[in-house]
Amino acid sequence: MQDKNLIISLIKDDLTNNKLVSGLSNLGLSAGDYHLQLSGTILTMIGLDTEDDSIHDLYFQLTQQSESLDLSNISTREQQLDGMAQSIYSELSRRKALSNQV
Repeated sequence: MQDKNLIISLIKDDLTNNKLVSGLSNLGLSAGDYHLQLSGTILTMIGLDTEDDSIHDLYFQLTQQSESLDLSNISTREQQLDGMAQSIYSELSRRKALSNQV
């Protein structure tokens, strides 16, 4: 359970960073170099194949949802991040379970 909480915390950090980098890019600033690159760590901790481009693509698609979050509202920020991170964790865990069945 401790690993799950750590992974979810890393996903939340990645979502926050993605939101920041996206916002800076929308303002015309070149911020792409400031991504934290946490995906490899997260995928490894879950036990997914980090050499599989489709897994990285899935993670990228899932985390792009962070662009729709309104993180300026302090009272709902943690709830939004936690919900999205839990959802991403669940989807990645589902993919791990499917890959174990093959």
